Amino acid sequence: MELQIESLEGGIYLAYSVDGDEKMLLRDGNHDPLKFSSLCQAKEHFKDQQYHSACLVHLSAYDEMCGENIAAGIPLKTDLQWY
Repeated sequence: MELQIESLEGGIYLAYSVDGDEKMLLRDGNHDPLKFSSLCQAKEHFKDQQYHSACLVHLSAYDEMCGENIAAGIPLKTDLQWY
């Protein structure tokens, strides 16, 4: 299972658990999405959990601003090497 951290505008990071084709948003005890304000904060939260890998996913808003088709945009995916 892979831990995927998605970077959003405004310095917000959401966490997902990815198992094959299934991607699930991780939630806290109140069923709200787990949100982090930095990668360091996310790394600390997940340090004792058993994921095979972790990656950062970043979607750029610049493609949309330049008139590109955002549906065809390919996200930047970077291995975090946490595990």
